[in-house]
Amino acid sequence: MKKALRSQSKLFFAVMVGFCIFILAACSDDASSETDVHELDFSHFFPPTHFMEEEVKSFAAELEEKTDGRIKITSYPGAALAAPDEQFDAAATGSVDFALSVHGYTPGEFPLTSVMELPFMAETAVSGSKNLWTLMNEFEEFDAEYEGTVPLWLYTTDPGQLYTVDKPVKSIEDIKGMKIRSPSPETSEWLEALGATPVSMPMNENFEALERGVVDGTIAPWEAVKTWGLDEVINYATVGNFYSTTMFVVMNEEAFNKLSDEDQETIMELAGERMATKTGEIFDQFGGEAVEQAKEKGVEIYELSEAELAEWSEFINPTIENWINNVNEKGLPGQKVYDRAVELSGK
Repeated sequence: MKKALRSQSKLFFAVMVGFCIFILAACSDDASSETDVHELDFSHFFPPTHFMEEEVKSFAAELEEKTDGRIKITSYPGAALAAPDEQFDAAATGSVDFALSVHGYTPGEFPLTSVMELPFMAETAVSGSKNLWTLMNEFEEFDAEYEGTVPLWLYTTDPGQLYTVDKPVKSIEDIKGMKIRSPSPETSEWLEALGATPVSMPMNENFEALERGVVDGTIAPWEAVKTWGLDEVINYATVGNFYSTTMFVVMNEEAFNKLSDEDQETIMELAGERMATKTGEIFDQFGGEAVEQAKEKGVEIYELSEAELAEWSEFINPTIENWINNVNEKGLPGQKVYDRAVELSGK
């Protein structure tokens, strides 16, 4: 009898010891998750001298401070880790932790997001950025476009204009036959409707293409004239606020999920509409400065009148209807997203 009791006591003791070890291990795991340091990389295509590199570093510094050093980010500019058109996939597959690039560099991957690249959707980068972020949060169908990632913020550039090297463009007749660099399929469509030959290429190839005569002109925001040095090779600008380039900042989903709930919440508080608005403000600022710099360098600027824009719109606006139909055919709410985007723009 006593032997049996001793055996039971030993068994009870062993079970209790095991239970205590389990609890201690669990507590240890919870504690370590709160104190682990996550060293993460942030990949983008902008050159080290571009203001977006400073914004990335600023965001990283804020995040490190707010998480008491638990999240440390190293920025890799200049497409050092991935080409401009490979940034999103690099983040989605975990090749990089954070990525920033242009949606239009991967045609077809962001059908709903591309609504903000349609003609005449925003007059400033701030309004375009805030409207795009609102659309993504209002329509759950956007989620599929960012599979494998956590969107941190989306934004648009200041409105895009037409810049040319050898001759000014003041009418539709002037643009016919010209090779124009295009940033997106939507822009390529209406350029072709106007009689131009669109040439798709990322911004980091733009300067050399203009300088060597590979293209006769480019569609780009004013910001690019200053930050990418385009005013060194262009001589003419045609202002029509034709479109906005949209961009993303995303984080690999698995990397995000490895963070504590507290750190995840901190990231989203620092990102979101706050960074969308802040980024838009900077693009608008640099866009304004670029106009003055271009004038100082002798770039001839021609602003299309309302009557001229109405004439151009006859060729440009079919792109909008085509976009709606193509997106609807994919089973997505193209018409609803476009209508809401127009409503947000106040037009």
